[in-house]
Amino acid sequence: MDIKGKKLLVLGAYASETEIINEAHKMGLIVIVTDNHENWNDAPAKLMADEAWNVSWSDIDALRKKCKDENVDGIMAGFSERRIYFAQELSEILGKPFYANGTKLNVIIDKILFKQACIDSGVTVPKAYRYGDEIEFPVIVKPADNGGSRGITVCHRQEEFDAAYQKALDASDNKTVVIEQYIVADEIMVYFTVHNGIADVSAMCDRYMHHFGTDITQLPIGYYYPSKHLEVFMKYNLERFRKLIRSLGIRNGLIAFQSFVVGNDVIPFDPTYRLDGTMTYHICEAITGSNVLSMLIRHSLTGRMGDDLSITKIEQPRFDKVGFELPILLRKGVIKKISGFDEVKHLKPVIHVYQGHFEGETMTKVADFSQILCRIHLVANDIQEIKASVRKIYELLRVYDEKGEDMIICRINEARIGC
Repeated sequence: MDIKGKKLLVLGAYASETEIINEAHKMGLIVIVTDNHENWNDAPAKLMADEAWNVSWSDIDALRKKCKDENVDGIMAGFSERRIYFAQELSEILGKPFYANGTKLNVIIDKILFKQACIDSGVTVPKAYRYGDEIEFPVIVKPADNGGSRGITVCHRQEEFDAAYQKALDASDNKTVVIEQYIVADEIMVYFTVHNGIADVSAMCDRYMHHFGTDITQLPIGYYYPSKHLEVFMKYNLERFRKLIRSLGIRNGLIAFQSFVVGNDVIPFDPTYRLDGTMTYHICEAITGSNVLSMLIRHSLTGRMGDDLSITKIEQPRFDKVGFELPILLRKGVIKKISGFDEVKHLKPVIHVYQGHFEGETMTKVADFSQILCRIHLVANDIQEIKASVRKIYELLRVYDEKGEDMIICRINEARIGC
């Protein structure tokens, strides 16, 4: 179906939504973005879109009317779980296709329900406790219904537990807390492209983590593709994960599982059924030709991700090149000056740079994904080329605060890459 010239409404207008706009423009679409920010400096995607509305993406009644008045052809959700709910509701009201239609979103987002779905599908899960149980420490205490690092604590002793439980309870919308065995093991992300009920593994990477302390969440400082655990996943876990995906009612879309690897078991602990912040589709497109972002856009306008045989053919996680994503993390402070981005973008292995923060902004958090300045995607023929490029990026990229001091933290040791 020819989709050129059709109108796509994107719910959300942060910097990340510029990714959707760029891809949609490549496809010849007219892009509208909406959120309630009237100061467009707080909603940079509005500056790039063909049209922008100062309407909250949760105001379904107002959006329904505007969509009809403006003859909108399809709806896309930005990089947020909550927007998936509203995009699904709005699409159903308007009679438009949306990849999450029919999916059990409540199960995917609720950690307790998701864990039970894993058990029913034969997927290994961490040991769980209830409040009042005799607990074998360490454990991780987290809200059942919140993503990211909000409300999460790692407890190593009983004296820490009550405060951690209250913190998770305060961060939970439905006042439900998960208490689980804290696993120390290799971390991976495994990505599935689901099209017309067919679940294909599109990529799998190793996540290199940085620990900020024993009581707060760690953050990834590097992603390596393909994962050294890929064959273990494909041999021992693939069919169980496919069964899990079917049980969740997923017929289309991108779902990623943040997981631990323990022996031959891949243990998921954080599913993501939306556009993922890692933006792995850039690496997949450079290596295999697969771009799930364009597939999701196409589905919003046609009801199909694309031709099923063609998608399955290109979704090959056994990459013949090396991919790497390098997030640049900043400490607290005001970003006074950034230099070196142009030089970084012209390095041979660098295929894409996403910048989420700019000069003049204030970084207010630690151990939080909001402190990521940018994500740099690289593709090379071997590990040594990746390591040399990471070393060069750290030499070139500079971020200074108002005192002229370096703001970049958590630089990955290149010896970890590929190990």
